[in-house]
Amino acid sequence: MTGYVVWLTGDRARMDALADALRVGLAGTADSVDVLTAELVEDKLCANEPRGADFRDVVVRRLGWLGHLLARNGCALVAVSASPRRQVRDDVRAQVGNFVELLVHGTMPDGYETPHYPEVEAAAGESPAAVVAKVRQALLDNGYVAAAGNVYSPEEEARIKDRLEKLGYL
Repeated sequence: MTGYVVWLTGDRARMDALADALRVGLAGTADSVDVLTAELVEDKLCANEPRGADFRDVVVRRLGWLGHLLARNGCALVAVSASPRRQVRDDVRAQVGNFVELLVHGTMPDGYETPHYPEVEAAAGESPAAVVAKVRQALLDNGYVAAAGNVYSPEEEARIKDRLEKLGYL
């Protein structure tokens, strides 16, 4: 399976509920589906970093790097970060590759730069189930996950069946 990152950005107040819904709703699309927040990365991986003007960018880049590691090993990461700077998010997108940005509409952090072209947008009153469906469709449209149902084409199934018959299994 191919791994990927779903990056939640925008209104931080709604992100935890959406992340939990995505973790459950995306099960089976990758070897595992995990949720990491910028706050967790800040607490565990940036505890001794100086809290300068670029501290938030350091946290976002580390979260992105973790997403890259998980995705390249077949896992999915739901990354939760208001990540106000568009350029930093775009850098993470370039590093990860299999990346879907989910813009959560609502109260935006001060200085927030909206994404130019988020793959998915969650309206203020939209249900988590509807957002999960939109994310699944974006993952499918981008080729990060396979369509539900048959994994093999009819030609592949015929070759497999022929081989299994030759081996005496059928």
